[in-house]
Amino acid sequence: MRRGRAAVIVALCVLVALTGAFIAGRASAAATSPAARWALYVEKLKPDGKLVVLTSEHRYAASKEFAAKLLAIVDLRASVSVSAWADVAYYLDVTDPKRWSISWDGRRRAIAVAAPEPDCMPPAVRTETIEVSAKGANLVTNMAFRLREEAAKMRDELSADLMAAARASLSDSAVRDGIRQGLSNVARSFCVAAYGVEPAAVTALLPGD
Repeated sequence: MRRGRAAVIVALCVLVALTGAFIAGRASAAATSPAARWALYVEKLKPDGKLVVLTSEHRYAASKEFAAKLLAIVDLRASVSVSAWADVAYYLDVTDPKRWSISWDGRRRAIAVAAPEPDCMPPAVRTETIEVSAKGANLVTNMAFRLREEAAKMRDELSADLMAAARASLSDSAVRDGIRQGLSNVARSFCVAAYGVEPAAVTALLPGD
């Protein structure tokens, strides 16, 4: 009889302990700040620390320096311009949570995310779109083809040359609007993953907003 009572008491103690641990775990999860949840979410989402929020394509003109290097390769004296279409990926740095501001209003189902200044990756040049044209004159077809071919071989150098123009596009209002929209989409997914709730309102802010 005593053994039976002892077993019941032990079982009750275990049940109380498990219940307490469960409640404590729920309370701890509830107390986790939105910023901490965001940091965990983006770390799993993008372990490389770069959260790509917009991809776009632009035609950029290469610098005079790049054109001069190209002409030196083919040993041609002329004045030419080089341009190409390139894909640009705009991203937000998520390696430092302190640079972010996250707030969640559970009652209103509203989230506000303020991000650091965006940046972009080196443009991915579409070699088939490279154009070389002479200023004030027409290039012989064979020479124009040779110049485009050599420029394609210098794809990495051309990409680095176009980086300044790509970064300049970060001040373009349409690009910044696209980045905000991309960030809003990520914030929505975050709410569903972290809170199990589809947000009713999402605010995405960039520096200067």
